[in-house]
Amino acid sequence: MRNAFVTVSSTLARRVGENRPGSNSEFCVAADILRDSNCTTGSVEFDKPAGAAPLAAVEIHRSGAAIRAQLLQQLQKEILEAIATGWPLARIIVLLCQRAETLSPNAICSVLRVDAEANCLLPLAGPSLPDEIVKLTSHVAIAPNTGSCGTAAYRGEPVEVTDIASDPLWKDYKDLFLPHGLRACWSSPIKGRDGKVLGTFAFYYREPRGPDMLDRQIVAACINLCAIALEHDRAQSRILKLAYRDQQTDLPNRAAFQQRACEILEKLPASGGKSLAVHYIDLDDFKGVNDTLGHAVGDQLLSAVAARLRTVCQNGEFVARLGGDEFAVLQFPVAKLREIERLAQKLLSCFARPFEVEERTITTSASIGIARAPTDSNDFSNLLRRADVALYRAKGAGRARYCLFDEEMGRRMLARRAMEKDLRQALARGEITLHFQPIVDLATGRTICFEALARWYEPSRGLVPPSEFIPIAEEIGIIVEFGNWFLRRACREAARWPADIRIAVNLSPLQLSRADFIQQVEAALAESGLPPERLELEITESVPLVANQAMREVLCALKSRGISIALDDFGTGYSSLSYLRSFPFDRLKIDHSFVREIPGHGQTMAIVKAVLDLARSVNVRTTAEGIEIEPQRIWLQAQGCSEGQGYLFNRPMPAEKVAEFLAGECTISQRQPHVATPPRLKKSASA
Repeated sequence: MRNAFVTVSSTLARRVGENRPGSNSEFCVAADILRDSNCTTGSVEFDKPAGAAPLAAVEIHRSGAAIRAQLLQQLQKEILEAIATGWPLARIIVLLCQRAETLSPNAICSVLRVDAEANCLLPLAGPSLPDEIVKLTSHVAIAPNTGSCGTAAYRGEPVEVTDIASDPLWKDYKDLFLPHGLRACWSSPIKGRDGKVLGTFAFYYREPRGPDMLDRQIVAACINLCAIALEHDRAQSRILKLAYRDQQTDLPNRAAFQQRACEILEKLPASGGKSLAVHYIDLDDFKGVNDTLGHAVGDQLLSAVAARLRTVCQNGEFVARLGGDEFAVLQFPVAKLREIERLAQKLLSCFARPFEVEERTITTSASIGIARAPTDSNDFSNLLRRADVALYRAKGAGRARYCLFDEEMGRRMLARRAMEKDLRQALARGEITLHFQPIVDLATGRTICFEALARWYEPSRGLVPPSEFIPIAEEIGIIVEFGNWFLRRACREAARWPADIRIAVNLSPLQLSRADFIQQVEAALAESGLPPERLELEITESVPLVANQAMREVLCALKSRGISIALDDFGTGYSSLSYLRSFPFDRLKIDHSFVREIPGHGQTMAIVKAVLDLARSVNVRTTAEGIEIEPQRIWLQAQGCSEGQGYLFNRPMPAEKVAEFLAGECTISQRQPHVATPPRLKKSASA
C-alpha cells in the first residue's frame, strides 16, 4: 500500500512538472490522476514496479481514499485562505464550485443564498450553468414542492432527485430545465452555527442518477466551507453596518456620508459640469425636547424625522445622520440652482406637520445650510464646513429656513475660525482679565457687591466684547475652563475687600451641568479663604432649570452652604414665573432693556412695578441693571427696588482699582450721607 501511494505521489509530481495547458494548479493535476485512476470505484490500476505482485483491492481502495482526502484538504486550505485574505464572497463560492466540478466532472455545481426578508433563494454561484438557468434560479421560493433547492431550504435536509422528468417536486419546473440537458439534481441545505439555513449547495447531472461516494464526500466538505464563507460574510456585513449605519435611525452615519461624498467628488470633473449640493440640516431647539420630555422621547423624535427625510429623498439623494440632531443630504447630479432650492423647500416641509411620538404631539422645525461643489469647494471637509457656516446663518436669520453659502460668509468664517484659535490660547497668554462693576444699595447709595465681568484684550483686535467671545467659548467647549478660572479669580480678588462686600459671578449652563461643579466652587472658596456668604452665583433662563432636577439639586446644595443664587435678566425669557416657582432665588436682576425705558414708557414702568411687587411678596431682593440717569434710580427706589447697577454708579473697573474706589466711597459717605428723594413725575394714564 505504501509503495502504491508513493507511486501515485511521484506521478502527481511528474504531471505538475509537465505544466499541461488547462491544468494550471497542482489541485487540477491531482484531480486528473484521481479520475484517470478511477479511484471512485476502487478499481484503480496504479503504476508499479515490473514483476511486482498485483495489489489487493482493499489496498487500491485505501490509496484512492488517501488521494481524495489530500485533494479535499487542499480544497479546504485554498478556500479558507481565500476567506481569510478577504476575497469577495461571490468569488470564493465560484472558486469552490470550480474545484468541486474538477473533483466530480460529471456534476454541475450551483450555490444559492437565502434572502430572509423575501423568503427566497438568490443565485450566488453557478459557473458552469447556462445563463438561462441562472436566471431561472433567481428568487426561488423557500417552500415545499419547489424543485430540489427550494424544498431542501424549506425542509432543512438534503433532497435527492434522480430524475427531474418524473419527480413530483419538479413538475412545475422540469420543462424549463430539461431542454438544457439537466436530468437530475441533488441539493443540500447550508446551515449556520445556529441551525438556520443560509443557502443550498446543489449538484446537477446530465443523466438520471444520484450521488456516488466521492460526490458525497465533496459535498460534505463544500457545505461546511460554504457555511464558513456565508457566516463570515454575514459577520462582515454586521460589522460594516455598525461602522456605517446609525443605530437609532438606521440611516447611514457620518462615516458613510463622508465616503459617499468623496466618491462623488472624485468623479465630479467628469460629470459634464454637474454640481454636488450638501444640505446640512439641524433641528431647531432639539435640546429643549430632551430637557423637557427626556432623551427617550428625543430619540424617538429623531427616528420620526429620519423616516420623513427618507420619504423626501426618493430621487437618488443620499440622506444620513451626522450625529445628535444633525442630518445631511447629498444631492447629485445637480444642473441648476433651482433644483437645490426645490429640494431644500421639500426638506423643510418635512417639519410642517407635528410629530406624534409616544402619544405626544411635538412641533419642531429645522434650519438648513447648503454648500455646493465645485462652486464652494472640492474638498469634503471644507464643503461640510461651509454648509455648517450657512446653517449658522440660517439659524441667526430666524430658523426654519435654508441658506446658501456665499463668499461673504466665507470671510466671516475665516475671521470666526481665527477668533476661535486665539480664544483657545487667551487664558494661557494672560489676555483674559476680570473687571468689577459695583452694585449699590439704592436706599443708602453704598456699594454692597461687585459683579465680575470678563474682558478679553487681544492685541490685533483690541478689547473684544463679552457678547462676542463668551458665546464662542460656549460653542467650542472651553467655557467650563473659562468659568472655573473666572470663579477662582473672582473669589481671590473679593477676599481682599471689606468683609461686607459680596462678589457676584455669572455661570454658564455647561458649568452647572458638570458633575464636579460643587467641588469647583468649594475649591475656589477654600483657595481664596472667601466665606460662602460673600459669594453670589448668577444664572439666566438659558439654564434648563425647570425641567432639570439634577441642576436644581446642585443649586440647593450650594444654597445650603450659604451661597446666594440670583436669577439674571429676569423678564426677558418665556418662563420667568416657572423659574420662580421651581427654585427659591435670593435675588432677581431686572434686565437693562426694561430699565432704559424708565421713566417715560408707561407700559414698561407698569411691568417693572409688577416684578418688584412680585419679588417683595416672595421676599426676594431685586437689582435693576443698566441704571444710567438719576431719574431711573429715584423711580426704582421709590417702587421698592433693593439694589442698582449701571454707569450712573460706575463703569466696570480692573481689580487694582476696586480698593481705591471703595476708599473714595467711604470718604464721601463719611463726609455727606446720601439721602434719596422720590422724584415728582407727571401723571400718566398708563403708569
